[in-house]
Amino acid sequence: MKNKFLIKEGFDSINLFDKVSLLNERQIAKISLGIEWTFNNYPSAVLIGGTALIHYVENSRDLTPDIDFMIDDISDLKLILEENDVQFGDLKSGNIGLLGINVDEFNVDYLDSNMGNVALNKLVLKTFKIANIGGFQVKIINPELLAIMKTELGRDKDLNDAFALLASGKLNKDYYLRLANSLKNHLSDYESIVSYVEMIKQ
Repeated sequence: MKNKFLIKEGFDSINLFDKVSLLNERQIAKISLGIEWTFNNYPSAVLIGGTALIHYVENSRDLTPDIDFMIDDISDLKLILEENDVQFGDLKSGNIGLLGINVDEFNVDYLDSNMGNVALNKLVLKTFKIANIGGFQVKIINPELLAIMKTELGRDKDLNDAFALLASGKLNKDYYLRLANSLKNHLSDYESIVSYVEMIKQ
């Protein structure tokens, strides 16, 4: 029986639907459960990362079978997970340390907005959009801020993602600059991020 998550009409992004469809049944089941559980139990979570990128960018890279959410209160989320008997573990980065928590059952990383670039993270939680993903109205990072976040991360794959977003036709130049300017004192390479506005295709 086909997973009810895999209904084309349940996705605003046909590209994301197509990429999800390429995953195996177990991976699809985990993504479906992660989206549904988060929507029902922690609806303030904002979808970021590769899944958000693929939602916005046509002909993008393949989808990795994991989901990333930004969370406003990681302690509150832990309590809800414990109340629902859902196991979780620490999510760590060698450079930064503790980033949040991982739930293997859903293949979801929940990132603590109070770790890393806090100013950028808090803006993610304030400026989200709504996307229909698997039939759920999910909060999702806006594409302009996702491009800024990817550039700020600075890894090769993140820069490639940022450039794909800038060329996608989904970004608004004025809004991109407004967000970048609001983060001016919190970005490691503000000048480059602002200069990239010329790459935005509208």
